[in-house]
Amino acid sequence: MVIILPLVNEGAGKEAKHLKDMVLEKLLRIEYPILLGAMARITDPVLVSAVSEAGGLGTLAAATETPDSLAVRIAETRSLTKKNFAVNIPLLVRGGELVDTAIKEGVKVVITAAGNPRLFTKKLKDAGCTVLHVVPSPKMAMTAEEAGVDAVIAEGFESGGKASPLEIGTFALVPQVVDAVRVPVIAAGGISDARGYLAARVLGAAGVSMGTAFLASRECVKIGDTYRRQLLAADAADTAIVARNILGMRAIKNRRFEELENTVANGIKKEDLIRLMFSSDLFADKDDLFSCGQGVGLIREIKSVKEIIDGIITGAERICKAMA
Repeated sequence: MVIILPLVNEGAGKEAKHLKDMVLEKLLRIEYPILLGAMARITDPVLVSAVSEAGGLGTLAAATETPDSLAVRIAETRSLTKKNFAVNIPLLVRGGELVDTAIKEGVKVVITAAGNPRLFTKKLKDAGCTVLHVVPSPKMAMTAEEAGVDAVIAEGFESGGKASPLEIGTFALVPQVVDAVRVPVIAAGGISDARGYLAARVLGAAGVSMGTAFLASRECVKIGDTYRRQLLAADAADTAIVARNILGMRAIKNRRFEELENTVANGIKKEDLIRLMFSSDLFADKDDLFSCGQGVGLIREIKSVKEIIDGIITGAERICKAMA
């Protein structure tokens, strides 16, 4: 049974609005309102299909793909699952070409990020796509809604990977975004278990998007043993933002993290820094740039994707019963 919270939101200056039961599940055609957060070079067809098969929405990351390679990844994912999945497209990185590829390949759900939602939302909608946009602030959420998106992902500063310079935490961001827009809001950043899922729902979110929680899954085959060991050993204090004033990415604090910080302090061009970051060896047997969010401290064992999702849903049910 899926936890459904009949929440009423009374936003500033707006009439009361209701979070309808199963709104996100119906919109995305999924069983549980749990999305896989896109992680460049990591959320591959194996992990994406596993999340979709377990009832959530898997998400292919297109940040490092070309149009041709993205088409291959989409085909590979379809060979592994008949269920719905999404493609995440950063608009500042070959956005137009990747949008065209998603449309050509018949992708049903596209998540846009890192750019202006006005650029491609209409084009995607006209092609029959459901469009979600990642937002770091209430103002950007309103811009996305005006552009015609079907839902927004409110991503707090606790998340792994590219960090918003606005530095708004999930707990503060989500209810403000919920008050600002009428489209469904999906919470992201620091959510790794049933407690985080329920907290997001109480704040008004229709569902959650998680990246770090799925890094520690058996189906996450794009990272190596050193990366996994550091995930299991880390807590919230073991992550930080590297290159905050140039690019800004949350990762595990290790020797490689410190080396990059020293490189930035000594002066480096942005394009060279980006190349360094995206060339990190995810299978390295020594320290490298290993991205994750602050929710990493809640992860203590490797589980299957199904166990992670089922644990969140059943755990949320237990908490609700205990509170009642």
